Amino acid sequence: MILFTENADLNSLLLNAPGNILTWNRFLTQLTLQLNCDSSALLITDLLKPENTHFLFNDNISQDYQEQYEKKLNKLDAFNYYISKNPQQVFCNQNVEDNQSKKVKGNFIQPDGQDYRFGVSIPCSHNHSFNLLVNRRKVFNDVELHQVTQCVQSLIPFLDAAMHEEQRLKINSQLFYFTGVHFDGYIIIDRELNILFSNPDYTSFIGQLDCVTVSEKRIVVKNPAIEQQLLSLIENSETISSIQNQCHSCQITLIPVSSLENLYQWECYKDGFILTFSHDKKNNAAIDRLEEVYQLSRCEALCALHFMKTPSIHDIAANTYRSQETIRNHIKHTMHKMDVHNQAELMKKMITLAVL
Repeated sequence: MILFTENADLNSLLLNAPGNILTWNRFLTQLTLQLNCDSSALLITDLLKPENTHFLFNDNISQDYQEQYEKKLNKLDAFNYYISKNPQQVFCNQNVEDNQSKKVKGNFIQPDGQDYRFGVSIPCSHNHSFNLLVNRRKVFNDVELHQVTQCVQSLIPFLDAAMHEEQRLKINSQLFYFTGVHFDGYIIIDRELNILFSNPDYTSFIGQLDCVTVSEKRIVVKNPAIEQQLLSLIENSETISSIQNQCHSCQITLIPVSSLENLYQWECYKDGFILTFSHDKKNNAAIDRLEEVYQLSRCEALCALHFMKTPSIHDIAANTYRSQETIRNHIKHTMHKMDVHNQAELMKKMITLAVL
């Protein structure tokens, strides 16, 4: 008798699973119980090299079997490969198409004689998928086939969302290790600076940067010399490199994606590069005060800080890669917002603000 209940508990577990291996395992344990099966597993499947397929999480599958699977059985697991080729569809190896049944069953050895399996895959990339499998010794009857199919189908959107959140957490935790500091945002690019991935949470942040911009899904560094330096660093992709003070408060760190580990869906970006953006906190405090107290834009605030250090329109324009006319307009607007009437008063007010 299958213990069917509302999927609320399973959905709730998936919502809380990202970043928590115990919750992932609890989800699988509860799923195995509710479907009256003997084991379950989540795998990352390599569609080009099945021998690279491996377990992510599992319930009631021995360590010995996992080692056998990742050593040789993954190459024989035709059912797992089959569901990967048909994403987001629920299959049972009892009722796959007749012309596929022999191929799907093949010579694969199931864990502890659990010959009957349900499975569904969620695509990660062209070459990888994230697969959920549940296994049982006893044959599923027609009613059970229908019920299990419905249950697993209803989990797909929750499983998909949890998987993507797991990837974001894994990237964030590893980037801190590589940068050594808190980062404000990151993007993934290819060798020509085309954007492969940008977290929606960082879209607005990147748009506010004074040192880079986005044009037709390509990252553009406003200083051509620095862009060439970045492209040169990409050519030496074995190393992790930092470029300091792009906008006098920003550090850009270049990290080859291949340096990160166990990224699941991010494996499709192995040949790409992560750019992280970190701001100097001391400079940020002054910028924040200028923005909050005097309602300056970020570009105006940065220009005002440059003015305090070097009160020369020409030098500020050269250092920030802006036209002198743009710098004059920023200073004019800054003087108006800070209620000063000449550059000497602006300098005095900026110095006073800097020591607060």
